[in-house]
Amino acid sequence: MTPHSPGTGQINTLIWIGFFAALIVVVAINLGLFGALRRFRGGRGRTAHAVQGKPGLQFRVAGTLAGFALVLFVLGIIFTGNALSTPKTTAAGLTSLNGEKLEGEPLVIKATGQQWLWRYNYPNGAFSYWKLVIPVDTEIEMKLESTDVVHTWSVPDLAPKVDAVPGKDTQVIFRADAEGEFYGQSATLSGQAYAPMRTTVEVVSPQRFEEFIKEQQRGIKAGQEAAERIETQKLKEEEAAEGGSSEESTSEGESE
Repeated sequence: MTPHSPGTGQINTLIWIGFFAALIVVVAINLGLFGALRRFRGGRGRTAHAVQGKPGLQFRVAGTLAGFALVLFVLGIIFTGNALSTPKTTAAGLTSLNGEKLEGEPLVIKATGQQWLWRYNYPNGAFSYWKLVIPVDTEIEMKLESTDVVHTWSVPDLAPKVDAVPGKDTQVIFRADAEGEFYGQSATLSGQAYAPMRTTVEVVSPQRFEEFIKEQQRGIKAGQEAAERIETQKLKEEEAAEGGSSEESTSEGESE
């Protein structure tokens, strides 16, 4: 994992702390065992004997381990608390969209999971499939839902994974601190094609994000107009065909 958000950065640090703590314990135990074997092993001219600890040794060892565990416990609380805290939009983030100020509020995006694709709905009617585009240094509140089964949205570099559950609204709040593309994939079995149910998050500048929203809106409008033209043309053709049929029927009646 390469963290690019405050929450994932804290979790990544906590993982490394846990790794080094476990490494220290394993090394200390093995060094103690090898030291005891070397010191008290049998050999020529001597017989191995039972080890007798010095008075108070058990209490010193227990106290050391208890202190070590207490330090890990406190660090876990601190880093977990920081990871769960809500990241706020910075001065370099998105402060307004389409002329309307966010005024410290998060940018709300709706993510809908379905077999087997993600759809993202942005403010003002824009939407995209598969790829989520967000502005850098901006607090994002993503609301998730599912149309069929449980889907898990997971982009480890940016946010903790979260489930999209049918009939239930869930959410995740995060902030991307660097521009670029970040990749995720489904983490819950949702059917035969869950493995290729992937997503990409493209983090762009606030200016580029506003351009993207306008481009999506123009594309949606153009698509709707094209669909309306096709439907209108289809109706005209059907009316013309019905008119031709009526004229033929009238002509046949007059000839009789």
